[in-house]
Amino acid sequence: MAIAYHLLAHKNPAQVERLFRVLYHPGDVFVLHFDRSAPRALHALGERLASAHSNVRVLRPRKILWGGSAMAEVQIAAMQAALKLGGAWTHFINLTGQDFPLKSRAEVLARLDPARSYLTWFNPVESGLWNNARTRLTRYHLHWPWLNALLAVPGLGRMLRALCGWINQLPYVPRCSRRWPDFFVYYGGSNHVALSRVTARYLVEAPDAVRIRRWLLPAGHSSEIVFQSVLLNSPLVDTLVNENWREIDFPMHAPNPRTFTTSDLPQLLACPALYGRKFDEQVDAQILDKLERHISAAA
Repeated sequence: MAIAYHLLAHKNPAQVERLFRVLYHPGDVFVLHFDRSAPRALHALGERLASAHSNVRVLRPRKILWGGSAMAEVQIAAMQAALKLGGAWTHFINLTGQDFPLKSRAEVLARLDPARSYLTWFNPVESGLWNNARTRLTRYHLHWPWLNALLAVPGLGRMLRALCGWINQLPYVPRCSRRWPDFFVYYGGSNHVALSRVTARYLVEAPDAVRIRRWLLPAGHSSEIVFQSVLLNSPLVDTLVNENWREIDFPMHAPNPRTFTTSDLPQLLACPALYGRKFDEQVDAQILDKLERHISAAA
C-alpha cells in the first residue's frame, strides 16, 4: 500500500519543505501545487523536489481565490497527475502547507481501507449549518483574479462591493440566478479527504462526475461541495465513510481555524486523527519539532 499526497501551499517555504521531508517515502506519490502569487522561494522548492525525486510532480501554478472554483479544479488535476504517475498508491490525501501528520506512515496505512474513501458530508439545506446554503448554488459567482485584485484596491473595492451588493460576500452576477439542480442531490462538507484510487479515477473520468463538476464551477466555495455532491450521487456511495481523520479547531464564527501551539500537544497526540491543521512555525516551531520526533519514534 502507498499514498498519493497532494500538497497545496502559498507561503512558508521552510515549513512546506519540513512537511515534505516528514511525509516523504519513495513508494508514495507527491503532487505539488504552489499558488501563482507564492514567493519565488516556494516555486524554487517545488522545482528542486521534482528534480530530485521521480515520484514528485509540480502542477502548473494557478491563482487560488478564497471561495473560488480553482481550489476544487486544481485538486482534480492533482488526482489526474497522481493516476498518470502510477505506483501502488491506494488513497489520495490532500494537505495544505500548514497541515502536519499526527501519526506515522505505517499508522496511516493501517487505518485506511483500500476499498473505502473518507470525507465528511451533510445536507446544507436541511442541516442549517450554512446560512448561505442556497445562494452558494443559485448565484453565478465570479471567480476572476483580475476582479479580485480590483476589489482589493482601497476605496474603489468598497465602492464596487456596495454598488453590486457584495459586502462580506463573494462577487456574483447581480439580479441573475440559476435553477436549482435536478440531476443531483446537493451535499457539502470539509475539503479535506482521503479518497480511494477508484474514487479518484471516478472523479476525474466518469461522465456523470464531470457533468456535476462543470455545473458547480460558478458555485460559491465549490471545494466544500464538489467531492460530496459527486460521490454521494455516484455508484460508489456505499464505499464512503463520513470521517476525514483531521483534527481542526474552528472556533465559532471564526473565519479561519485556530493555530495549534505546544500547549495543544497532549490533545493532538491523544486524538484519533491522522493529520492536524493548522500550524505555523513562525508562531510556534516547537510543536512541529515535537510532532516530528514523535512520528520518527513511532516509525
